[in-house]
Amino acid sequence: MSDLLRKVQLTEYEMLKEIDRIAKKHNIKYYLGCGTLLGAVKYKKFIPWDDDIDLLIEYKELKKLIKVFKEEADPKYIITNCFIEKHFPVAWSKVRNTQTLSRPVKYKELPINWGICIDLFPLYSVSNFAIIRKIEYFMYKVANKMIVAEFTKFEENHGAVVRILEKIPIWARHLYFKMVLGILSLHGDKSKYVLSASRHNLIIKKDLIVGEPKELEFEDGVFPVASDYDTYLTMKYGDWKSDLPEDQQRGHDLTLGDIEWKI
Repeated sequence: MSDLLRKVQLTEYEMLKEIDRIAKKHNIKYYLGCGTLLGAVKYKKFIPWDDDIDLLIEYKELKKLIKVFKEEADPKYIITNCFIEKHFPVAWSKVRNTQTLSRPVKYKELPINWGICIDLFPLYSVSNFAIIRKIEYFMYKVANKMIVAEFTKFEENHGAVVRILEKIPIWARHLYFKMVLGILSLHGDKSKYVLSASRHNLIIKKDLIVGEPKELEFEDGVFPVASDYDTYLTMKYGDWKSDLPEDQQRGHDLTLGDIEWKI
């Protein structure tokens, strides 16, 4: 593990502890997810080569966190998304340390805060009826591509559909995203399924995540995790108990090419 990678991990871990403090104070529920959960289960800390923290949070809980974050958090931290920063290029929220920098050079013209961050992957309620779930999933995928168009403008090797989405005015893309979120919000707590929005969207049974409360060690703390994390990790990664080949042991940010760092 490089010194830089460990500095990134520890910077993110301090952010996680701040999020956890605020969440406990305001009874906001969240869960370690994706690679962070995998690290907690297998190593009781970060996966040795991982460079980010992923949290799962129900959309209603995320809105509560956004509402209190500015007043409660250390001033160096912000919570942001595409409705806060116009050109924000992903369809989920992030918490950033504004005193740091982690900016891929190829995206340097994208006018957003590029502080080291934690991903807040929302869990959206979707229909209990399979056909309606498929329609909602498709609608969300389109919305996701519309938001990610802020990234793809700086990338090559994309097809005609992506280039068309990039030309849609940003206000119209945001309006469509808001419409989709409004539709998903209609389900409330009655739905048995959620759309776990992340880099790879997944529809799963809600009680796999928000069922019986569980906690696991992570670094020097203890944090909430998906209630049936074994099934969740299997759906997410397949044979997650086996070690990855060395050539696949790499994180996200550290594989984006040249990056400007400040820690």
